[in-house]
Amino acid sequence: MGLGVPRFTAYRFTACPATLRKIRRHTRSTLQVWGLAACAEEVVAVVNELVTNALRHGMPQRPSSDVGWLGIMHAANTVTCAVKDSSTAVPTCSPAHPLDPCGRGLCVVEALSCSWGCSSVGREGKTVWARLPTERASAGLPRSRPQGGETADSFTGRSVS
Repeated sequence: MGLGVPRFTAYRFTACPATLRKIRRHTRSTLQVWGLAACAEEVVAVVNELVTNALRHGMPQRPSSDVGWLGIMHAANTVTCAVKDSSTAVPTCSPAHPLDPCGRGLCVVEALSCSWGCSSVGREGKTVWARLPTERASAGLPRSRPQGGETADSFTGRSVS
């Protein structure tokens, strides 16, 4: 693909009923091929939350024609998951009321990732990304807590805040 990253996959999705199931299957099988089965459940959970947010908040204007993208990259003992949608609204992590049926997605992302954030792509939307360590998952080490969503300049996640 010319990205210089040997372990990278991209998956195009639309707002159809089978999207989440297909994306979870794609993510899990990709991580197994890469030899990262030890961190697969955490990565799948983060990807599921990021794509759910894109479907619910980032693509509702034109559900039949909107297209989102999932990118997964493994480099330097880290898996980075990024989801691009057409909304320019920046996501925030805020605690949900215990009886609320939804609203915990980014809190799950924050709890499972070592960092996460949002990159604006102007009028074309945004990319929400999360980084998960592969070493901590396989070694059973405690994970470092992020300080909340960061703003980054690209899919690589270079912080600009």
